[in-house]
Amino acid sequence: MLRKPASIILLFLLAVSVLVLAFNVQLARAVGGTIIRADGSIDPPGILTTTDNVTYTLTGDILGSIKVERDNIVVNGAGYTIQGSADISGITLDGISNVTIENMNITNNLIGICLTSCSNISISGNNIIGNGVDGIYLGFSNNNSVSGNNITANGYPGIGGIELSCSNNNSLSGNNITDNHYGIAVIIFCSGNSVYHNNFINNFIQVFYTYLVYANSWDDGYPSGGNYWSDYNGTDLYSGPYQNQTGNDGIGDMPYIIYSNNKDNYPLMSPWSPHAVAVSYVKALKTVVGQGYSANITVTVANQGSFSETFFNVTAYANNTAANNVTSIGTFINVTLAARTYTNLTLVWDTTEFVRGNYTLSAYAWPFPSETNFTDGCIVVSIAGDLTGGTPNPWDFVPDGKVDGKDIAIVALCFGSAPGCSPPWIWNANCDVSNDGKIDGKDIALVAMHYGQ
Repeated sequence: MLRKPASIILLFLLAVSVLVLAFNVQLARAVGGTIIRADGSIDPPGILTTTDNVTYTLTGDILGSIKVERDNIVVNGAGYTIQGSADISGITLDGISNVTIENMNITNNLIGICLTSCSNISISGNNIIGNGVDGIYLGFSNNNSVSGNNITANGYPGIGGIELSCSNNNSLSGNNITDNHYGIAVIIFCSGNSVYHNNFINNFIQVFYTYLVYANSWDDGYPSGGNYWSDYNGTDLYSGPYQNQTGNDGIGDMPYIIYSNNKDNYPLMSPWSPHAVAVSYVKALKTVVGQGYSANITVTVANQGSFSETFFNVTAYANNTAANNVTSIGTFINVTLAARTYTNLTLVWDTTEFVRGNYTLSAYAWPFPSETNFTDGCIVVSIAGDLTGGTPNPWDFVPDGKVDGKDIAIVALCFGSAPGCSPPWIWNANCDVSNDGKIDGKDIALVAMHYGQ
């Protein structure tokens, strides 16, 4: 949800942002913080160690701060905590590039992690909790990555979880942004930033925008999706890139509007997980199949997570709606799918053991605890050869419970066709009774064989 700031609020926040930077630079050493010098040395040496001047590792908690003056390094917290004071940043980088900050708890600082004029910084796998102004601040900083962090209860009474100011082309993904004053504050002259697969939960204001902000991306396209917003009140009845195809897909049917030309086109209906495989489409090529014959079922599976997934399974089901009897019709074993990609799986459903009636189709990817059974397509199992007659329009393919001349006639109209054929040939999969990819004399013969039933 967006709340428009008044001009006085905007000026206050800009002033706070400038003062934060000034205090951070002036006080970094005054509080006795640890500095990683440009030459690789640690001043003073102690609880932060290195053996190669590349990877710096905490060996215990720090009551203070860290300032990074060296490029091309990794600062690994090893699960320890940086607990500072309300007038200094926990970790400060100014004019630095190619640094990774990971695996630490950062709490009770003015700002948890403060980047100024930085590039190619990776902030990942940290718990950033209870910092007064910002959890993470990016000022005049471009091409950085903030991913997989828990950013909670920051910005009281300051700004919030993440603040962007005059910063472009940054990637913010896979973060839990929860119970902050502002989830993200986009202050001024920011564009080209990519924000997706984050969970925005119960922030007082999910996104704070000023007037001088340009287009940023708030989703990763379809079917990968956007972010989870705890205040999104849309529905999920449809699927597809335009959300106009029958069946839900775990993505809201309407965008989440942030501000002006900034919106999340594919808001997630449930919190995002780094291991998130979802079935987004289940459909039969036919809408009617003769009992004892077969139909092709297509299942679309999307990996919406950040990791490649290997050796998972997808099971398809048919549910007889009258009896509410769900039966497995096939399983795809050891499916592999790269991060943020999708694939179409096709199985042949043999209806020999299924009673006549209406069926809904569904599929389930496992083992993924957050995945739910996805229901989409519908199909009728009828008397073999009974294709139409249930409505005045034979092309509706609604069976009427008997095989007669209408059924033979509709197959004859499609005779000689195959998928992708051009007029005057008419292809319709329902008339391919034998399910061999073409409509010929065999299909007419199969209908004729059941004539009068």
